[in-house]
Parts: sequence; structure tokens; C-alpha cells
Amino acid sequence: MRAPTTIPHMLSWLEAPPPEHSLRFSDGHGAWNTHTYPEMARQVRRNAYRLRRAGLGRGDVVLLLGRNTIGFVTALYGILHVGATPAIVAPVGPEELEGRLRNVIAAARPAALVVAADHAALLESAVGPLGCRVLVEAEDGPTDDNGSELPETALIQFSSGSTGSPRGVRIPWSALNAHLFGIHDWLSFDQNSRAVSWLPFYHDLGLVGCLLMPLALGASSSYMPPQEFIGHPLRWLREISRSGETASAIAAFSLPHVLRRVRPEQVAGLDLGRLRSLVIGAERIDPDALSAFHRLLAPAGLAHGSLLPAYGMAEATLGVTGLRPDPHEIHSQLVDMGALEVGKPVPPAPAHAPAATRLVSSGRPLVGMGADIVGTHGELLPEGFFGEIAVRGYSLATGYLNGGAAAFGDRFRTGDMGFTIDDELYVVGRAGDSVKVNGRPLFAEDVQALATTAAPHPRRVVALLGDLGGLNTAVVVMKGSAAHEASAVGQAVAARLPGLRVMALLAPPGAVRRTTSGKPRRKLMWQELMTSGAWESQVVWDSRGAGTGRPADRTAAGL
Repeated sequence: MRAPTTIPHMLSWLEAPPPEHSLRFSDGHGAWNTHTYPEMARQVRRNAYRLRRAGLGRGDVVLLLGRNTIGFVTALYGILHVGATPAIVAPVGPEELEGRLRNVIAAARPAALVVAADHAALLESAVGPLGCRVLVEAEDGPTDDNGSELPETALIQFSSGSTGSPRGVRIPWSALNAHLFGIHDWLSFDQNSRAVSWLPFYHDLGLVGCLLMPLALGASSSYMPPQEFIGHPLRWLREISRSGETASAIAAFSLPHVLRRVRPEQVAGLDLGRLRSLVIGAERIDPDALSAFHRLLAPAGLAHGSLLPAYGMAEATLGVTGLRPDPHEIHSQLVDMGALEVGKPVPPAPAHAPAATRLVSSGRPLVGMGADIVGTHGELLPEGFFGEIAVRGYSLATGYLNGGAAAFGDRFRTGDMGFTIDDELYVVGRAGDSVKVNGRPLFAEDVQALATTAAPHPRRVVALLGDLGGLNTAVVVMKGSAAHEASAVGQAVAARLPGLRVMALLAPPGAVRRTTSGKPRRKLMWQELMTSGAWESQVVWDSRGAGTGRPADRTAAGL
């Protein structure tokens, strides 16, 4: 499929930085600093000068830690300006960082790592022995006044790693550049619009959708560290209220977090009526959380038509499908989840059927993109049939790092299951996170929804599915909870899923594993907890032993 027609390139603002526009960055404690485009352009050129003096240019890969700072932004554009390829690494904790850098360096073979001055010494000791130089972000000095030399590969994004270790995705310049301007068209975003974001710069939605997209037009934007949003989501809403005609984004799993942390009386005085688009991305969207989110913020003027469920991934640069800003309702389908079968029509469900689940539309394909549904052997399925989601279009990545075998070709099979109706995509769940119960599929997302509804601390719960001793088993892993709480959640889930073995575990330290974007790494957790046998010392309730006189329910033991 073709990209949108004639477009400029995303570095054009460097040649004529608009003095009336700027970026605002929070320090994480509620104070903000403003950086104008002319100031940023000078800093970009200082970084470019330092990179060229170090011998770096077109064809080189340069690592960056994806912190939400102005230093990251000017280093990123400095790398692009000299024609090199930035590879963005999540800034995990010190105990994990060395291992992650080792894996990334082995895969990407970078020429250098660019870091802030206060991190240079620590990272030098970590990556120096691996043959990777450390360069410090420029704070002053000469500037590179040459024109931008556009790289062939514009970006290496690392996938979130929900089904395994994060993998480097090679994004061509043509795909990234065209996709940014395609997002402008989707969201009706222009130079006088403003973006507000807390999403991390190492994640595709935070980097491509919330940083590179507005900068491609020289538009003003505001950025918070993710940790500040986690602690104070009201500050995100206040910045949207302050900013005027805005666009923002939020991960679907963060909607309940806002509902827990923001009270109705705190919404008073906010003006969210000028928020034109709030993209809601990531996994299957909970319709109840979406409705409650709107009810909370509607008194501040949040229009229902500004809520834009979307579907995308690093392998497609970012967006594949999405609702357009529209005053009309968000479509949904009531589906009999228990009767889903690959290659068969999606069965509708009566409203009060036991297996009825309401699925929210993720919108229609963006211009130049496509979302197909394919069967077990890759055959295209008609609309209304259940199968695997396969994406195609002009912004599809070249492939993964490490060899031609990882090239994507014309269509990328995502591992997500879903269907389309009226050309709108409905996401059901991950293909590898499901089992059959009484001959019908059950997805981990369904168990997760039941468990979080019953749990006193929903964010501390992860539901796993798999085969344990020949039995299809749902495992509810709870972090920081009492044994009686975990036992009660396990029983609540089992009551809704007859015929399935259900276990409740208290998570040992480090057992709850998440991707860099916050999604559960269910396959890894199953391997570490269940396949290894570590679960045996952590189980507090097991439906197989409940009511039989066996000590499966160990609540009384104080575990």
C-alpha cells in the first residue's frame, strides 16, 4: 500500500526552527522548564558536531537511553542529523541495565552510546569492555551547520517483549517519515496543535506518536516522566487543561490507574473541552474502564468523541488502525467468547449470556495501512471471521535485527487474535495466551478481567494460562497481598470458569515480570513459576483440592 502523498521530512524544523513554539519538560516534581525550537536546534547541531568529530555518520548505529528529557531529544536529533541510526534502550534499574545493554550491543553492534554527563562513568564501565564507546551529550561548543544527511534506517525500536525478550525492529527512513505525517492526517494535528504526554520515549507510542509526530511540524508539546504520571496522574490532566488545543495518548491498562488515583472533586476547575484526541493504545480495551474514565472527566468537558481506541506496534512503526476524532459513539460487539474458533464466524451473544464479552473497536486502518485476519495456515479470512491479525502497509518495518530470516515481507503476522466488522478491528487477545476449556478458547485477558474485578489491588494481579500436569490451568499471581485475599480472588475466578483448574499464588520477589511498556510477560512468568516448580511453595488456593479435604487451600498457614 502506498504512503500518503508528497510530504516534507521530519528534520525540516532544524533549518527554520519556529521561535514561537517550544517544548516543556517537567522535572518530575511539578516544576516545568521551557525550551524554544531555536534553542533546541542549536543543541542538536552541537551534538551533531561532536558525533561527526567522533567519526560517526551514515550507517552507524548509536544507542540512547530513552529518558523523557530535553537532553534525549537533542541527542536523538543530532544522531539523525548526521545520518546515523538511533537505537533506543529502556533505562531499567542498575541491576538489569548491564544485561540489557549487553544484549542490545550484541544485536545492534552500535558504534557508540550517547549519555548525559552524570551517567557517563557508570555506563563506561558497563559497555566499554563490550567494545562500545561512550559519548557525552553536548552542553555547549561548536555547531554542525551542514544540512541533514538522512539515514537509510531511521530508527531501531525494541518491541515491548510481551511474548519474549525485546527484539530490535528496523524502521526505514521512508516508513517513519511518512508515518508521522500520516498521524497528522489521522488526528487533524497541525503546527498550532499541542501534544501532552507522559509515555516513555523508549516506547513506540511515546516516541513516535507523542514526540516525533509533533516535532515533525515544529509544534509545541509538554512531557512528563512516566514515574510522575504513576504517582500524580492529575498533573497530566492539569497540563492538558493548561495547554489548549491538544492531543495526548494513554495506554489502555492505565485507564484504571487514573480512576483509582483521581477523585471527582479534583476534576473541578479543569478544562478538558479542548482535548481533541486522546489515543488509547496497547492491548484489548476494557469497555467498563473506558466508560468510567469518560464519566470521571466529562464534567471537565472531555468529549466522548475525543477518545480514540487504536491498534499498533513497533513492527508497524506505530499505528495500524484507529478511530478518528468524531462525536459519534465508539462501536463495540457483544461476542460469545466461549464459542470462538479460528476460521469460523464470530458468534454474537445475547446480553446476559454467561460467556458474553463486550469488545471495543480499535477503529479502521489508517491511510496506507491494512489489518487482515488470517487462518492457521496464513489464508485470508472473510470479514466477521475469527483468526490472527496480520498487518501490512507502507510503514511496516524492514524486519528484526540479526539476519535476513527475520525480514517481514509484505505482511506481518502479529500473534494477536481478532476479527473485523465493517472494516473496524476488534482485538481479542494473544494467540499464545489461551487454552481450550470444554472445547472452547479462553484468553488470559478474560481471566485477567475476572481477577482484577475481584482483587483489592488490581494493578498487583497477573493472570497466566497454560498446561500444568496435563490440565489446562489458570494461575492468578498476586503481589503484595495477604493469603486470604489471594485465596478469595482464586475462588471468585474459579466460580466463573467451571471446568478449569484455578490456582492462586503469592508472588515471590521478582516474579511479576513486565515489559518496558508495562504489559505482563506471561510466557516468561509461566516458565519461571510453573515449569520450574517454584509455584509449589507459593500456592495459597487450588480449585483441584478445594473442598476435598486436601491442604490445597493454605490460607491458615499464613503464607
